[in-house]
Amino acid sequence: MTFPLMHGYDHINVVAELDPVAAVRDRELGERMLRYPKILPAGSPTFGHAVQIGKEWRIGALGSDDPSAARYGLAIDLRTEAAGEKDPGTAEAMLAAAARLDPEDGDQLAKDEWEIGDRRYRIIRVEKFILIGDRVMEPPRSTDADLASDGLLRDHPVDPPAPCGQWEAQLRLNLVARMPVPGSVPDEVRAEARHAIQTHPGVILLPPTFIVLEIDGDSWAPLTGGDTPDEARARLAGHFTGLLPRLREFQGDPATPAELAEWTALATEIDASPGHRITVRGREFRIVRVSQALRLGRDGPESPRPCDQDRYGLTGAADL
Repeated sequence: MTFPLMHGYDHINVVAELDPVAAVRDRELGERMLRYPKILPAGSPTFGHAVQIGKEWRIGALGSDDPSAARYGLAIDLRTEAAGEKDPGTAEAMLAAAARLDPEDGDQLAKDEWEIGDRRYRIIRVEKFILIGDRVMEPPRSTDADLASDGLLRDHPVDPPAPCGQWEAQLRLNLVARMPVPGSVPDEVRAEARHAIQTHPGVILLPPTFIVLEIDGDSWAPLTGGDTPDEARARLAGHFTGLLPRLREFQGDPATPAELAEWTALATEIDASPGHRITVRGREFRIVRVSQALRLGRDGPESPRPCDQDRYGLTGAADL
């Protein structure tokens, strides 16, 4: 089956008048871009899959750490869809693809695109970044509640011509030609990033995620995160009441009663602390906004790059 090319993949549709909620969101983005003008990479990309039906692309699911895990996730979704599929031939094809992506025996097939019935499934990569200014990373925005999701972004539209404001347009333009800093990654990674700018020149923004950092002087370390600021805060509290005690038991060095009491007090004060900057018992934590961007080309969303396969996933070529 022939699938349509992506309309408007390299266009940005800036409109003078947005709906009230979108206008407020764009205005706050502008304020943040002025206050936090630099773009800081936020670790490795995240992976998932997208689905095309007719001209429309939508996110199937995100949240995988590598292309291989995203393929396993696609296999789960294909088996779920096959159970409700009315056409026996399509259901059989879905199960056959799932069996290659998640075999009972042998290696996974490192194939990132499947055409089944009237649908095209593609493994995709999403870049993560943080806005930073004067050595301070961007905290959550007041409008982030409008974008709250389950983190998987299931069924989220991939719609590059959707109307946007001037500040979103500016940020997307800033991301189009963004390259890793020389010396920060291997030359092959920079070469693939340069190639992606040519093959996938369009960029759209996806809803954010959030991480919690512990600040110690000029250094910082990530502890946990969540799909919303409130979830990130709750997981930080749970880090001290759940994860740390279990980790110490696993290491054969159970926490002392004094340590357990200290961690419980930390969690209680974290729960009660307002705002994104949390200072309790001499320790400082900050909730930081992690933005997400998806590159687009004439044929749709960007798939994993060769170095993604080598660094994070399986390396074998697809063998049909």
